Amino acid sequence: MENTQEVYDVRWKLVLLTFVVLLVIFGLSTPFNFEWPKAVKFKEVSSSTSAFVARIEHGNLGRQIGLLMLAAFSMFSLAKTENRYRVNLPTGWLFLFYLGWIMLSLSWSFDLFFTLRRVITIYILWVSAVIFAGRYTLRELAFLAVLVTGSTLALGFGNELRLGTFEPTNIWWRFSGLFHTVSMSWNCGILALASMFLVTDEESSFRRAVLWFVFAVAIIFLLLTKSRMAFASTLFTMGLYWYRVVSGPNKLFLILGLVIALSLSYLGLSNRWVYYVGEASTLGRGEAAKEQVSDLTGRLPLWKYCFRRSEERPILGWGFNTFISPKNMFEVARNVGWTPGSTHSGYVDAIMGLGYVGAAALIFFLLAALARAYDLSRRYPEYICVVSVLIWLYYNILLEATLITRPSFMSFFCMTLLARLALLPGAEWERR
Repeated sequence: MENTQEVYDVRWKLVLLTFVVLLVIFGLSTPFNFEWPKAVKFKEVSSSTSAFVARIEHGNLGRQIGLLMLAAFSMFSLAKTENRYRVNLPTGWLFLFYLGWIMLSLSWSFDLFFTLRRVITIYILWVSAVIFAGRYTLRELAFLAVLVTGSTLALGFGNELRLGTFEPTNIWWRFSGLFHTVSMSWNCGILALASMFLVTDEESSFRRAVLWFVFAVAIIFLLLTKSRMAFASTLFTMGLYWYRVVSGPNKLFLILGLVIALSLSYLGLSNRWVYYVGEASTLGRGEAAKEQVSDLTGRLPLWKYCFRRSEERPILGWGFNTFISPKNMFEVARNVGWTPGSTHSGYVDAIMGLGYVGAAALIFFLLAALARAYDLSRRYPEYICVVSVLIWLYYNILLEATLITRPSFMSFFCMTLLARLALLPGAEWERR
């Protein structure tokens, strides 16, 4: 018993140390920008194509330092990690093929140096994710997610108070804290999903109460980001999670409760119901947000242009995550009427960067990972959380590309779960 407690204490200290290291790493590599809310409020964020090109050509020194720190810490962790790796069929082979195709894209890239930077970044993230997957249990990874995303949310809230930009009654305001509102919405979404999982897995009533509080705070601030896709995907996957974890009779009460709540809201709102549904669909962002729904905030013209250009390189693409690059940016901006920082879809980005072969590899890998997670969830209940996070990820990369291509803790957390499914056995090795 004492030996078990000693192992638990050592593992908990390891988690706390890793939390501090990851917060520093992703604070640099995301990066955290403590002036961002003020710049947005006073419209000091440059959207000109020239400024954007100059910024991505020079890169970000903090991001480079953060990625080097992540690589170094991961190599150190690998030396301490017992070798449990194996290539699972078909998930593991699809994963390895996808990584190999990314590397091969250097040979056909139309902007070699830019592609090389993006390939190095994604390889550091994926290799580190593989190492973390073998080093930490699912429960430990969930704790790390709560600690890192919770600290990021707290820092962001404190930062907005410091700058005087926290204005929840302002229709134009959206909570961002340290970076773009969409990234903060992902941060809050992962915090909500991870804390929800730990609530159902925690035995201590005090810790459960703390986790419920964290969960509630995450949902409140997720709403304040006014990011519709992140909120909808989080709400959907939370419902899926609770439907899977509650007992059979309680499922009926869960469904009936939802039906009754919707019915009462319809009766209470009467002819105003359609109006309030419309307002809810914008999360309080006003009429401008409703008008943007028709073209998905400018994404549809961008995607139409991307698909036209994909016909020029349908098999191989333009090089991993390279279509939106300095060499192509002015032409893209001229054709779509604005300056996009990415293709705004992980799937479209895969087509443009890796061709239809690479995009198919990514999609089949993601589907195989989800199928494996679902299969494992029937034997190991903790994998229900993995299923939920993966569905959340797949929803969000419909409208954003950076969640699986750029360094952030949210990306890294999802990558770690995918790496577990590809290259590690189920949860049996955690039950020692």
